[in-house]
Amino acid sequence: MKLKHLLLLTVFLAIETLHAQDLHFSLFNMSPLSLNPAQTGAFEGTARIGGIYRDQWGLGFLKNQFTTPAIYIDAPIIRGFRQTDWVGVGFLLVQDEAGSARLQTNVSALSASYHLALNKKGTSVLTLGIQGGSTQRKANLKGTAQGANEDITFEEEIPVELGGGGLAQGSSMDRTGDRTTSFVDFAVGLMLRTQVADNTPLEVGITAGHVNTPQYALASAGGTDGLKRPMRLSAHGRVELPVNEKWSVTPTFLWQNTAKTNEIALQGWANYKLNTDFTLKGGLGYRVNDAGKVLLGADWKDLRVALAYDLNLSSNPAEVYQGGFEIAAWYILKIFKKPTLKPAILCPRF
Repeated sequence: MKLKHLLLLTVFLAIETLHAQDLHFSLFNMSPLSLNPAQTGAFEGTARIGGIYRDQWGLGFLKNQFTTPAIYIDAPIIRGFRQTDWVGVGFLLVQDEAGSARLQTNVSALSASYHLALNKKGTSVLTLGIQGGSTQRKANLKGTAQGANEDITFEEEIPVELGGGGLAQGSSMDRTGDRTTSFVDFAVGLMLRTQVADNTPLEVGITAGHVNTPQYALASAGGTDGLKRPMRLSAHGRVELPVNEKWSVTPTFLWQNTAKTNEIALQGWANYKLNTDFTLKGGLGYRVNDAGKVLLGADWKDLRVALAYDLNLSSNPAEVYQGGFEIAAWYILKIFKKPTLKPAILCPRF
């Protein structure tokens, strides 16, 4: 492997160890529109249709209490201001359900992106993306076990100095019915895709989510406006390093920061090309201070599928060695108009 490849690999792995935070997709690259709105329309084809499903602790003792399905569609639709530029649009749906109170978070968002080619060959592209949509949060207290409602602590009831809403537990929260709130949410993203060497594509991006810091509390303390969702900053990247004609490796990373809490996820994929249409993938990952990951995947023509299993390495006895299962897929449609060939009239020579 060339020295340049080794240096790139070192950059991906030499990241300061930071404390992990909220749950996110392990197969984050298989959910492009939730990763970065600049991913919208960032492919060659007519349209991309995909989905991902996560069941946290789905193989453990809390089955179906922490689930997250998401579906999306995006497409490069028109040329940009220049012949080498293009515009992409997309739509994302996410439903997250967590805990015995069945706290649901439903997201529907539209995204748009502008892809600016940095050279005539189109091997380097800088993309700006924006995403906006509606988010609804709902706690289904009617569905909890009798007497269990009083044991539920809402984020609004956590002291302000600990990042909560400052409402005393049980002081004014109705625990006999459902609680619902909704808000508009926006995100922006920037991404660079380039070829750092022959057959060595590099992709790096940054995202700012919840840029409008919307109010998202299910209840608010008297005289206050309730909790505001803090801005989320993230950075992601991957590079494919060829080893030989059959093998390549792909290190990836994801860093996220929300309210002074950080998460880092590192992954290493090995790719084996069986033929021009079929590639098998496998690898390992690590979410710092939280979980290890087993990764599997395959590409067949324009279809990509992947599986992941998280093995929780927490010191909490209730969580240790429990895990989360994920499955994801996308398909790129390619509907191109066949060229019309004018009939040729052959004139014989004498």
